[in-house]
Amino acid sequence: MSDKFHDLKDFKQIDIPSLDLIKKYLKKYQFSTCDYNLSNLFAWSCFTGVKWDVYRDRVFFYNFTTDFMLYPLGEPFTSSELNQISKDIIRQGYSGNFISVPECYLSEHPDINKYYSAVKDENNSDYVYLSERLSELRGKKLQKKKNLVNQFNRLYPDNCTKALTDKRAVMCIELAEKWCIQHNDICDDEKKKEIEVMKRALHNRKHTGLEGLMLFCGKDLVAFALFSEQKKDTVTVHFEKFDYDFKGSAQKINRETAIYLQGRYKYINREQDIGNEGLKKAKMSYDPEMIIPTYELFKKKRS
Repeated sequence: MSDKFHDLKDFKQIDIPSLDLIKKYLKKYQFSTCDYNLSNLFAWSCFTGVKWDVYRDRVFFYNFTTDFMLYPLGEPFTSSELNQISKDIIRQGYSGNFISVPECYLSEHPDINKYYSAVKDENNSDYVYLSERLSELRGKKLQKKKNLVNQFNRLYPDNCTKALTDKRAVMCIELAEKWCIQHNDICDDEKKKEIEVMKRALHNRKHTGLEGLMLFCGKDLVAFALFSEQKKDTVTVHFEKFDYDFKGSAQKINRETAIYLQGRYKYINREQDIGNEGLKKAKMSYDPEMIIPTYELFKKKRS
């Protein structure tokens, strides 16, 4: 490639005016993993230092906090082209490493090993489920979930679900803050950041396509889920919170969300476990249809 890669200092914030162009690329290339979701990219970017630019008709997202480039959104580069981009980035004083690299890219470009060490990113695999299975909860593996839903229905026969609206959004924030304290008696920095991200997502949901479903017992909001389209056949659930005082509310909102979405999407992506054993156990307990791995590419020094 004769044209040098863009200066990272010129990368732009992911703001509302930029969303239409990013959305066009996301819609065209249909990535399955939640790192390539418009709501996620927009909501988290202010808190993770992610900025973007377009180079040779591919969208690049750079995380200035972790010093990783997200795998480019667009037609795949050859291994040598990707290597040259890394070299240009290294000359600017950055790592030249990539993250969220799909497994298919490695298998289709075996010569990538000449330039990079590929490492499976164990903490950032996406858990994907059949929406029909989550809505029906059939089978032995999901029987405990179904039992908890049935118990919830018996305890709270007046429960109902309602779609998220602007007026109801503040109730989600209030429940998330309550959940945070219930979860570990304090709302630590990580949980506070997650709530701030959720606020940004809620306040700008009309620009990113974020939707939500809320579970009520009488006038009390006891659980909610926030989600948005990942690709044509897949929706991604970004946030799901519940009130510990209402036993079974977590399982109930999970099922109701699947029922609400199954007519539109075959699959539900419930994102990653980020190395948290509790999250991993919870995600595995719903028996995922697939777990989509991604890889990190670490630039070799002599290549």
